Amino acid sequence: MIGKVTLGLLFLVACTSLKKVPDLGGHRWSLVQLENEKQDSSPVYIQFDTAAHRFSGNAGCNKMSGNYTATATMVTFDEVISTRMACLDTKANERESQLLRLLNNHTYAFDINGATLQLKDSGKVVLVFKGL
Repeated sequence: MIGKVTLGLLFLVACTSLKKVPDLGGHRWSLVQLENEKQDSSPVYIQFDTAAHRFSGNAGCNKMSGNYTATATMVTFDEVISTRMACLDTKANERESQLLRLLNNHTYAFDINGATLQLKDSGKVVLVFKGL
């Protein structure tokens, strides 16, 4: 009986560890929603380098990049950096600051449905991107 239980637990652990991490790479993810605000024709995008576990993109006025780690359902961003070029558009500058704050040293639950990537915090959708 103990042998069957042990074998069952090993099988369960093996199946759980085989859960495929959804592929964040292969898309240029364009920002369409920041917290509750829709982003029409936003220049903001993010791309994931799955081999190097790095991301890069455009935060609106400046380029951004950093590290990330992902599991089947969670993604953590850290060491987020950006260039420091002047941003004359006040709204774009505020959006960029907000985005960088939301990404830096933060873990989100994520869901990819078709070409839509949602990042959620405590069940609330914080960022929505469309894959191009």
